[in-house]
Amino acid sequence: MITPRILFVHAHPDDETIATGGTIAALVADGDQVTVLTATRGEGGEVIPSEMKALEGDRAGLAQVREAEIEAAMRALGVTDHRFLGTRRGGAATLPERRFEDSGMAWGPDGHAVPAPSMPAAALCAAEVSEVADYIAAVIDEVRPHAVITYSANGGYGHPDHVRVHDATVAAVEAARWRTGRLLFVEVPAEVARDSFDPRRPGFAETGFTAAQTIPTKAPVGEIVVAQNVAGVREARRAALAAHRTQVSVSGDFMALSNGIGTRPADHEYYSLGSGTPIPAETLTAGLAPHVLAGLDIEAIEDANAGSLRRRREPKKPGVFAFLHAGVLGLLIGVLGGFQHLNVTVLRLGETPVIVPWGLALSLVLALVGFWHLKTLYRSTGPMLVAAIIVAVVSYILGQPKWLPGADVVVTGTLRSVVWLLGPMVIAAVLAFVPVRARERAPA
Repeated sequence: MITPRILFVHAHPDDETIATGGTIAALVADGDQVTVLTATRGEGGEVIPSEMKALEGDRAGLAQVREAEIEAAMRALGVTDHRFLGTRRGGAATLPERRFEDSGMAWGPDGHAVPAPSMPAAALCAAEVSEVADYIAAVIDEVRPHAVITYSANGGYGHPDHVRVHDATVAAVEAARWRTGRLLFVEVPAEVARDSFDPRRPGFAETGFTAAQTIPTKAPVGEIVVAQNVAGVREARRAALAAHRTQVSVSGDFMALSNGIGTRPADHEYYSLGSGTPIPAETLTAGLAPHVLAGLDIEAIEDANAGSLRRRREPKKPGVFAFLHAGVLGLLIGVLGGFQHLNVTVLRLGETPVIVPWGLALSLVLALVGFWHLKTLYRSTGPMLVAAIIVAVVSYILGQPKWLPGADVVVTGTLRSVVWLLGPMVIAAVLAFVPVRARERAPA
């Protein structure tokens, strides 16, 4: 029996709970493996509690607080695998470690989020979509999810970071070696949004929240196919919302963001299908599918990926051919460099002659290129070091007249020859410590 794995990709701490907290808690309660990936630490967020207002504008300080908040929210939802994008567990195991920051936003005249007037250089929206996608794809390849869930194209209420995460996740699902079974987007039906923001609902008056003049949530982009029932995990979701106290106010069954507009989270969370396995027609005939994994054949997804060229494979150890290749290449470099390294050109700067040892430079470049070729081809230092040793041996032999009559004319006792004898070994020693990333396989 394979445990279903679901990856949620969000932009800031609190998004995972506001948009998908009920679904996360319900999946965890079912025994599924849930991973939550957060792109930023919400450095640019507004701060609600008056006693914490000093954090607003203190990006480093607010980031630290929000890290603790999402940690508490994950405990409330039951999630044991939370990651920040760009960290070692957030896609940077094979990519350079990278910190993506909150791009910020402003409230537009229609009640939706709009881009902030400015953003920091490290902002999520300042990065190329392809770069963000690379890190998300790396997490997908590690987690191997059967379903991926993120925002719809409108970002829910328009936040530019939400839109960027949507675009990057779509690209990552396509680029990843692991073929996920289903990509779902968060949607909120218009009638559900109106009901959630209705100030006439029982208990709203006691909250002190402001009634919405317009609905902040944008209309659905895609056709909604899933209505995940989350009524049974309402308390877990409420506890997770309360954990994000810098960003969310909770009162009874209602919550509000920094704009103070009250809303009651619905008892269902809704999703449209981005790509992958469709919802079975017989399920949709009776209405919306009741579960995000409805109709997914988990074992079939595993089997399909097991035979796919997109699966990550560990590099093989270099075989006999690799060392034969290194031997031949080392012999060629040794001979060519031995005969070439003494060549010079004499230039005159006024009355002063300047010797340009271009032969030595060319020989060392030849050794560098050859050694790097061996290391990157076989992903191992072994063949490269064999070639370096052979270069040194050949060069030494070419300087021994007792073995080769006249050889001391090829590799002499000059400084250039000393550099040629030692240089290739130094180059190989340096390259031995240079990491080489595994080659990416082309899509199947």
